[in-house]
Amino acid sequence: MEPTRPLSVGVTVLIVALAVGGVVELARTTFGGEYVTAAAAVVGFLAAALVVAVAAGARSREWLDNPDSYW
Repeated sequence: MEPTRPLSVGVTVLIVALAVGGVVELARTTFGGEYVTAAAAVVGFLAAALVVAVAAGARSREWLDNPDSYW
């Protein structure tokens, strides 16, 4: 086993834990207040905008098959 393997696994676990914690905190604070409908609309809009940006950034179906050739 390479000496960097445990470190990379630990960093990966830390990043996943931070991402999950961030999503939980976002949901708790965003949807726990009095403006739940407005907050849901904003989060939905941001998710849709992200999907559109990724779709616009993909030059072709080949990018989805082999992202290394795109960059």
